[in-house]
Amino acid sequence: MKKARVLLMTPNLKGMDDGVNRIQPSLGVMLIAGMLEQHGHIVKIHDTALEGWDHRIIVDKKKKKVMIGQSDEQIKKVISDFSPDVLAVSVLFSNFLNSAHNIAKLAKEVNSNIKVILGGNHISNAAIDYQFAVNDPRSNLPDYIEDLENPCIDFAMAGEGEKPITQLVDCIINKTDNYSNVPGLIKKIGHKKYLINQKSEKHDVNLLPRPARHLVNMESYFKIGAFQSAKARSNRVLSVMCSRGCPEKCTFCTTPQMWGSSVRWRTTENIMTEIKEDVEQFNIGEIQFLDDTLTVNKKNLYALCKELEKVGLPWCTPNGTKVNYHLRTQQEMYQAMADGGCYQITLACESGNQRVLDHLINKRLDLNTVYPAIERAKKAGMLVHTFWILGYPGETYEEIQNTIKFAMNSGADSFGFAILNPLPGTPIYRQVMKEKLWWNGRTMDDMMLRSSLIKVDGFNGPEEFEKFVNETNMKANLLLKERDIDRFKYKYGQNSEESHHFQRQT
Repeated sequence: MKKARVLLMTPNLKGMDDGVNRIQPSLGVMLIAGMLEQHGHIVKIHDTALEGWDHRIIVDKKKKKVMIGQSDEQIKKVISDFSPDVLAVSVLFSNFLNSAHNIAKLAKEVNSNIKVILGGNHISNAAIDYQFAVNDPRSNLPDYIEDLENPCIDFAMAGEGEKPITQLVDCIINKTDNYSNVPGLIKKIGHKKYLINQKSEKHDVNLLPRPARHLVNMESYFKIGAFQSAKARSNRVLSVMCSRGCPEKCTFCTTPQMWGSSVRWRTTENIMTEIKEDVEQFNIGEIQFLDDTLTVNKKNLYALCKELEKVGLPWCTPNGTKVNYHLRTQQEMYQAMADGGCYQITLACESGNQRVLDHLINKRLDLNTVYPAIERAKKAGMLVHTFWILGYPGETYEEIQNTIKFAMNSGADSFGFAILNPLPGTPIYRQVMKEKLWWNGRTMDDMMLRSSLIKVDGFNGPEEFEKFVNETNMKANLLLKERDIDRFKYKYGQNSEESHHFQRQT
């Protein structure tokens, strides 16, 4: 069988001109690259935002939005120089779409025979919403898949893509019309008509390849130092995922649809082999675990912590952990994490109102467990960062104020107050679409950190709410300085500029 030249690209980034824009190597892209290499294909990974990090074009002066990344000429040169048979573009969020579509257009200009595949979280969620639209004409969801109406995009892939993409690439390079057997494949077959294959069974995560970090410009990511955790102990960060799946069903989250409700853990040996080898190869100074629910399986977590203690590097959980897992042995669990090197745990609290948690988020969380969890984590020796979300559909102005008050009285070291953004594929997105809850002039294309897209009780417009949330973050993250200056210095260092930098990021 023939072997293909496959170019995997992540698109330019839409960000804030006066804010902190995050960038890190994509684990999903690196895993797919590893799988393609195992099958003998020639693979290149290219991050257009990374390689053009200093190239910024203002796309909306009023909203201070910029496009970060390479120019069209530079992107075309990358494509032309590598001369791929297949170009796969990863789209994590919908606001990357324009850039992804532009890459597809540029590829066809270089060589119309290049087959372009779109993948990532976005397309999986778009397929879910399309099915809802077909079954409910009153949903106000589009009755077509926008990406496949773009003639420059040949295929899209939904679900876990490591194994299916190798099948698709084999079909393309060997010119076999066997597309109906490729799990998760979406292909246009007529006007607003698509072949949508059933997604693949969930992968055994222990059989996945190592992330192909050797194909990534790791030194440039280290130099920028804008990894997921707002205030890292080192710029040389290794992002690791130990598991896939989440048993929770929060209405704002796409994880259960993408990765499933059953949590699949890698063996401790599998995880530690990756960590030890990559720590040595890339001179890593910190590990960040990107699991959606690292603490759900206590036995696996304890085994991991024991091995991490031997490595001796600081680590944290920037994606957040659920507050009320293992309440009876929570102190013991947090101590095991701290002993293993965890310097900061993030607790996903979301709201300070039981009604919002129960009826708007569908989060199985008793508010009475939040304050004790924060205290236990601090007692174990960890810093505690907390996540909160403001502006849910149906949340009142009074409830927003309650959340802020509840958070500020919690004793947490730092706070991330986020604005609710309705992610496609989620129940909240479908509610927003059906009830037409958008602010006037705002669409999914405006989705960025702290951008307000949907109407919020008590506010007259998105800019007013955005200002309110920014000021809330600044105020909340100065509390530690007022309450415990030594702990504040331990968290941020002696430099007040570092503290200000963190507050802008949180």
